[in-house]
Amino acid sequence: MKKKLIISTLVSGLLFFAYFYIELRMPVRFAKDEVEVYIAKGTSFKGAVNKLVNEGVLRRFSLIYFAGKFKGFDRRMKVGFYKFKSGQSPLSIIETLGLGDTVKIKVSVVPGETLRDIARKFGEVNKTEEIKDSTKLSEDFLKQSNDTDLLKSLNVKAPSLEGYLYPDTYVIEKGISSKDALNTMVSNLRKHYPPDFKEKASAIGMTENQVLTLASIIEKEAKLDSERFQISAVYQNRLKMQMQLQADPTAIYGVKSYKEGVTKSDLKNVTPYNTYKIYGLPPGPIAMPNQRSIQAALEPADVPYLYFVAKGDGSHRFSETYEEHLINVDKYRNTINKSAAEATQIEPAPDTKKQQHMKITKKRKTGKVHSKKKISKKSAHKRKRR
Repeated sequence: MKKKLIISTLVSGLLFFAYFYIELRMPVRFAKDEVEVYIAKGTSFKGAVNKLVNEGVLRRFSLIYFAGKFKGFDRRMKVGFYKFKSGQSPLSIIETLGLGDTVKIKVSVVPGETLRDIARKFGEVNKTEEIKDSTKLSEDFLKQSNDTDLLKSLNVKAPSLEGYLYPDTYVIEKGISSKDALNTMVSNLRKHYPPDFKEKASAIGMTENQVLTLASIIEKEAKLDSERFQISAVYQNRLKMQMQLQADPTAIYGVKSYKEGVTKSDLKNVTPYNTYKIYGLPPGPIAMPNQRSIQAALEPADVPYLYFVAKGDGSHRFSETYEEHLINVDKYRNTINKSAAEATQIEPAPDTKKQQHMKITKKRKTGKVHSKKKISKKSAHKRKRR
C-alpha cells in the first residue's frame, strides 16, 4: 500500500512537471505578428502578468506568475513598452518582462541641427498606440525645452536648450517623456566638456552659455574641421574690438531653415539673434555644436584676422583688413561667375536617331537640309552657280 502511494506520488509529480514544462514552452499565437504592451510606473509584477493575460499574450496567470517569482523576475522588471512576437513561449515572454527588455528607440542629434529638427525626429520615433500624432510629441519636446523650471533644474542659463543637446545617437526607452529625453541629452553634453572647461571659459571671460553660443555659430560657419579655430579667432577678435559679429547664420535663426540659404534681405531681419543688428553674442546658441566647435570656442587660434569669406570649395579666405577682405570677396564672386559661365557652356545631349530623322524631314520640307555625304564636283559647281 505504501509502495503504491509512493509510486502514485512520483507519477503525479512527473505528470505535473511534464505539464509545467510543456505549458511554459508551448508557443502562444497572437492575432497579430507582434503585440506591444506598456507597463506603467508603479505596476507590480503580479499586475504586469495579469495585464499580459488580459491582453492575450499569456494563457494562464498562476503558473507563469509563480515561475517568474521563482526566477526572481519580479525584482528586475522595468517600466516601459514590451514587444512580444507571436509564437513566443510563455517562458520567453516572462523572461522578456522580468529582464526589463523594453522596446528602444533611436534619436540622432546631428551637429548643426536645431531643437526643431530634433523635436521632429523625436516625435516620429516615439509614437505609441496612445499617442499616434508625432506632431503632438514634437510640440511637447519643444515646449519642455523652453520650460523655465526644467532650465533651472539643469542649471542652464539660456532662453532654451538650443545648443545644449550633445550630438550623438541616443538609444532610449520607447515612451520616454520629453523631459527625461532632454535630461539625458544635456547630461551627455556636459560629460563631453574638456576637463578644464570652466578654467578655459573663465580665461576668455565667457560663461557656459556664451561658449556654447559661439561654438554654435562656429558649427554653422565651418565646413572644414581645420578652420574652426581660425573662425573662432575672427569672432573673438571682433568681440574684443566691440565690432558686430555679422555671422550670416544668426540672421535667419528662428526665421527660416538654414537649408534655404541666407539672402541680403535676411541680413536686415530684426531679431535678438541677428548679429548684423546686435552687438556682442546672441542670447543663446543657434544650433547644436560638436565637441570640436566647443574646443575651438575655448581655444581660438592666435591670429589677427577680422574677416573671412568663402572660396567656393568649402574653405575660406581670412584677412586682417577690410581692404584685403574686399579683394577676397571679389575673388569669390569671380569664382561664382566662372562656375556659372561654365555651367551654361555644357553641350546639350546628342539627339536620338528619331529626333535626327524628324529634323532632317523638317529641313527637307523647307529646303534647308544638308546631307553629310560627300558632294560631287558637278553638283558643287551647280550650287555655286545658284
